[in-house]
Amino acid sequence: MPIAALPPTVFAPLTSNESLIVAIQAASGESHSTVLDRLLAEEECLGINVRRDAAAFGLKPYVWSDQLIEFYRSTKSFLYETAVWNRTPLKQQMREWIGRFLQRNGLCTAKVLTFGDGLGFDSTFLALLGCDVTYYEPSEECSRFASEVFRQNAVSIRHASTTDSLPAAGFDVVICLDVLEHVPAPPETVASFAGWLRPEGCLITHSPFFFIDPFRPTHLRKNQCYSGNDQFFIKNGLQPYDGNFFWDPIVLKKSPLPPADRRLTAVRLGQPLLKLGSFASTVHCLVARAMSRRDRKWADNLRAMKVAGHGESN
Repeated sequence: MPIAALPPTVFAPLTSNESLIVAIQAASGESHSTVLDRLLAEEECLGINVRRDAAAFGLKPYVWSDQLIEFYRSTKSFLYETAVWNRTPLKQQMREWIGRFLQRNGLCTAKVLTFGDGLGFDSTFLALLGCDVTYYEPSEECSRFASEVFRQNAVSIRHASTTDSLPAAGFDVVICLDVLEHVPAPPETVASFAGWLRPEGCLITHSPFFFIDPFRPTHLRKNQCYSGNDQFFIKNGLQPYDGNFFWDPIVLKKSPLPPADRRLTAVRLGQPLLKLGSFASTVHCLVARAMSRRDRKWADNLRAMKVAGHGESN
């Protein structure tokens, strides 16, 4: 039986720099020229806007604090980082892997919770695939941006404004990508995921706990101990089930015992390397930065826009 085609892994407004600039401008209130400059800087160096804004804010990096909460509330830098990350080849590969996993396991119409999906790109992809998607994101600014992404791509996605509104055992799949490394207590967050999953449901997560570098000041150093660690999942009734190498991503199934049909070769190959990152992550960070390379066409186009004077309008 032929494998069904997946939806595109990059879609509006990511498919056009001009459309993305307009969308970020609407969300941030910054001028066209400012958005163009910041977007180009991000394409040239992923994480640069967060690093600069954190330094200007006086943020103490890698620790959870009231100051960090205020930084999350006030910064606009994640609009740029998240947008650029979502059209990198690595992110597209992860999105495609998730789509294939859902196809392979008959989950293309599943009830899916996307937890902390920021600008809504993963939610959009899953809705285009056919899933019944509930989007949860605490940031009002990101939620507004996501609503526009949903509108532009003509997808219907339920928006949960609080975790209290999420039903127990209400989802076949929970997807949480690039979030757990930011939270103060990952095991508690994972326990919530387990509560929202039905029996035999799947958690799909990508969490680079090892990634502590100047361009990731909001990643928490105390969470490095979870790199390559599957025990805090297992203790919450989530068994390793499938995944990609380097856990980009890993899939865990809600089950009291390890599932008989698990596919863990890639997960187990990557696990020792990730565990090294729990105490010695310099090489890991260099590799991760190299793997997160951008498609040069976007930066080249932004430079051409600047030369043509597109950054002058407001």
